[in-house]
Amino acid sequence: MRLELLKSKTGRTLIESHRGIEGDVPENSWPAIKLGHLLGADLIELDIQMSRDCVPFLHHNYQLPDGRWCGQLLWSELKELKIGGETLPLLEDVLVWARDVDAILSLDIKTFFSLKGNLTKEVIRLLERTGMKDRVLLLFVDHHELLHSKLEHPELTVRALLTGRLVNYPEYLQKINADGVSISYGMFHQVDIEQIHSIDAFVSLSGVWHPDSDLFRTLDIDIFSHSNPVEARKILESQ
Repeated sequence: MRLELLKSKTGRTLIESHRGIEGDVPENSWPAIKLGHLLGADLIELDIQMSRDCVPFLHHNYQLPDGRWCGQLLWSELKELKIGGETLPLLEDVLVWARDVDAILSLDIKTFFSLKGNLTKEVIRLLERTGMKDRVLLLFVDHHELLHSKLEHPELTVRALLTGRLVNYPEYLQKINADGVSISYGMFHQVDIEQIHSIDAFVSLSGVWHPDSDLFRTLDIDIFSHSNPVEARKILESQ
């Protein structure tokens, strides 16, 4: 069942805490995940990669601090590592935790440098196994992967990640079967938001470097992605 994320249905802009939370604790770590939830994030965004033996885990960069590639190491090696004093969380453990605390996750599927479809298939298998398919939003920068995943599992909620402005949002989002789209501050016009909403797709905004803007008062932004949910709430409440 698709997640209800439109502001017209929820009545407010939802807050997505980026990489668990960024700042005092290592991103994508257990402390970051739990702190993001404790501070009231509506969604917790996390980065998902896969080990050489097909075990999904949390980490943003494709390379480790020592230069080794995540996808070339076995999970038995990766689980012994500590980055910023924290081990790499196992996706399945995070899904079980989220289910138990009723948290909604946004999972950024880091498919580059891995065999086509393998990571996404394993993530979906874990969603089914943990009963979390209707509590997770899948994010894709690889729109081929997004389309194939949505065709095979239409019940999933998926979001396309973009770095530029499209000519025709409705046409493109419908073509790839995306339920929503991520846009960056300064890279869209009001008409783009209106066009996206015209097909009942949701909008997630990130990179707001001018917090005093009246953006959230003048536009119906459905999700505000920020490194800290407390700071995000301050921005929303100021408008």
